[in-house]
Amino acid sequence: MSEPARERIFLYGTLRRGGSRDVLKFYEGAFFAGGARLRGTLYDLGEYPGLILDDRADFVIGELFDVTAGALADLDEWEGIDLENPDGGEYRRRRIEAELADGSPQPCWVYEIRPEVCAGRPVIGSGDWLSR
Repeated sequence: MSEPARERIFLYGTLRRGGSRDVLKFYEGAFFAGGARLRGTLYDLGEYPGLILDDRADFVIGELFDVTAGALADLDEWEGIDLENPDGGEYRRRRIEAELADGSPQPCWVYEIRPEVCAGRPVIGSGDWLSR
């Protein structure tokens, strides 16, 4: 029997290990793949963060996870992703390249928040939700 197809996703907030919605505890078939970072701005939205990607910004710290297609669909539902109307929710799922510790690029998915949601919200200067 073959292994189910997997997707790699960059998580930067409550879904990280130790976060209030730790992906390893809530989503069957998720596996930690390592630490990573990407360029963007992380905003404090109260109970959770929002990321706006920006190649000119500082680094945002996160973790990579391998998830099954079913777990990715569950994560999409949790984040309010509507694949038929990608601009309709608070977040959209984007294909990007994160950076591993050795500097090498890693293709993955990430949830990016709509910019208008972050208007007037504080920036997390460290780029790390769990150590803010």
